[in-house]
Amino acid sequence: MKGLIISSGEIKDYKLLSKVVEENDYIVCADGGVNHLLKIDKLPNIVLGDLDSIGEKELKILKNENVEIRKFPKMKDETDTELCINYLLQEGYKDIRLMGVTGTRFDHTLANIYLLKRIYDLGARGKIIDANNRIFYTSDSISLKKKEGFFISIIPISKEGIIISLEGFLYPLKKDYIEFSSTRGISNKIVEECGDIKIHRGEALVIESKD
Repeated sequence: MKGLIISSGEIKDYKLLSKVVEENDYIVCADGGVNHLLKIDKLPNIVLGDLDSIGEKELKILKNENVEIRKFPKMKDETDTELCINYLLQEGYKDIRLMGVTGTRFDHTLANIYLLKRIYDLGARGKIIDANNRIFYTSDSISLKKKEGFFISIIPISKEGIIISLEGFLYPLKKDYIEFSSTRGISNKIVEECGDIKIHRGEALVIESKD
């Protein structure tokens, strides 16, 4: 089953949001993320957070529609997004998508990207989606379909760097080493129907991006 988390960060493309909502089985809103969802006339299955980003009008809609709301204190160790991740993992979801988790607050954006590793370490797969990017974490294998106009960037996040093989790419690799802090993996392209990525050692972010 697929679970979608919608947070209160930036969402530029509401058609994309509508499409992603339809592709998922269960919708969790992190606090003010519900404002995005209500703009496309959809309701979440549950709202989690300290509720400091939801207006009275939106709260009234949720209560009238009997949407489950779980309020947490403002003083807590986790962000609202992490609370949503923990909830979906506890409910057994293995495929978790996140929207509204990037934007002008770079601290939140970076923290949310690193939450992809937490999702992976706890036995599930996560993907961040915004208007220009799809972001994954992997320490093993991933296969991506070719998409016109998209670049593929692979960024080592483990201190020891990565050993990686790429097939179906403009710049293929075979057990090549990319060190941590290197830009060697930036702006590759898939030239076959699919691009296969194999991480033999280390951990990396895989990012599909378009201008």
